[in-house]
Amino acid sequence: MTTVAVSATNRSRFSSHPLQTAAPFFIFGCPRSGTSLLSTMLGMHPRLAIPQESHFYSGIYPAVQRFGNLHHAPTRARLVREILRTEHIRTWTPAPSVTETLEAITQYDFHGVVDGLMRAWAMAQGKARWGEKTPQHTLCWRTILPAFAGVRVINMIRDGRDVALSYRKAFFGPKHIYPLARRWTQYLAAAEQARAHLGEDSFHQVRYEDLVVNPERELRRMCAFLGEEFNPAMLAYHEAQSTAHSEQRNAGNLRCPIMSNNVGKWRTEMTHREVRIFEALGGAGLDRYGYARALDRPRVTGWEALSCQYLEHPARRVSALMKNRQAPRLALQKVRLHLCLLPRPADTV
Repeated sequence: MTTVAVSATNRSRFSSHPLQTAAPFFIFGCPRSGTSLLSTMLGMHPRLAIPQESHFYSGIYPAVQRFGNLHHAPTRARLVREILRTEHIRTWTPAPSVTETLEAITQYDFHGVVDGLMRAWAMAQGKARWGEKTPQHTLCWRTILPAFAGVRVINMIRDGRDVALSYRKAFFGPKHIYPLARRWTQYLAAAEQARAHLGEDSFHQVRYEDLVVNPERELRRMCAFLGEEFNPAMLAYHEAQSTAHSEQRNAGNLRCPIMSNNVGKWRTEMTHREVRIFEALGGAGLDRYGYARALDRPRVTGWEALSCQYLEHPARRVSALMKNRQAPRLALQKVRLHLCLLPRPADTV
């Protein structure tokens, strides 16, 4: 295997570059909460680089966290090559460079590889600072946040009933209102834990509904939180961005001006039973973030909960999985990562 040597000169070219001064940031939030819209807007800023979802920690890290000795240059090069071959990172535009990524790595563990890849990708576009948006990383905050000095988080909140409707139409995830309500509350809890860990100065929360109704105000607030100047280009995201989103519906939405009426769809698209089930499980979250409930004291009986979990949802989930062409590829990718990145004798040198 050809290896790429990383010289001290090359490392310093990245670590001391004048652009590379601001700490990175992560965009958290439950899937289908508007994180793609937000990352696309922020990515139009001349200093901020935010690629498509990476799944570094939700998909790659579990397979490679104990991988070899990353102080060993050939081992590090092999890991970087395998990461750049993964399903999600292959969609990045421009494509990350193996050579530039290896040159940018200054910390020899998985987090250092992530930082090197992201910094090299940002610098290739002349951008000063990287951000990362993979909603599933919200659940990985304990692994992510301690690894990056000065890290900041922008957390996206959306009415869980609209999240559930959008989630149900996606090619991934739960397809019944009962597990969807539980999923939303799981993400809310994880984000609150991350907030407590970081402190208020490093955690900024924005509601999707506020972003689509008054985007300039919310973007100005986010820029102030990140210590960046507001740039009007963020409001024209739909005119300049070339989407490579894995889901066509999302890609189409990102080519349109902001849809201020894309709120409250649950009022006409959810049945009374679905509203009752969601509010019984997620009512506390709705209350906490200022979303009015439709029902007073909604309940789900024990028998109904069992029916939702073990009879109704499995049938819908199987049907959705049969239509999900990406799922088999991701499963094969996990197997490949485990096999290709098994430690070799040289890795421990």
